[in-house]
Amino acid sequence: MTPTHHHGDRLLVRRTRTVRRGQVVVALRPRSPAVWREDRHSPLIVKRVAAVPGEPVPPGSVPPLAEGRDGRVPPGRVVLLGDNTAASVDSRQLGFFPLGDVLGVVTRSLPRPEGGHRG
Repeated sequence: MTPTHHHGDRLLVRRTRTVRRGQVVVALRPRSPAVWREDRHSPLIVKRVAAVPGEPVPPGSVPPLAEGRDGRVPPGRVVLLGDNTAASVDSRQLGFFPLGDVLGVVTRSLPRPEGGHRG
């Protein structure tokens, strides 16, 4: 999520599965290890909601087979994109994310502990 958030940032998250376009969320990492370049040990990812159920699929944001017949996000799914499109693994590679895998909405960054550094 660089430049908005960086690997190792501490985030305050409000648990919810009700999300809106534009919000930054924490979600469970899909089980597609071949596409991940970053830390493979974390079960969580931080991404921005690009579209929610019923909204039009943003152009180029999901693989063509996942777009569906009417070009809208299907019920129970969301489109998640990283802010750094050149380096992000997101709906562009993985398709729709299950809404049930969204754990909450990021409300703010927390200060790093003494001696912590930005990675």
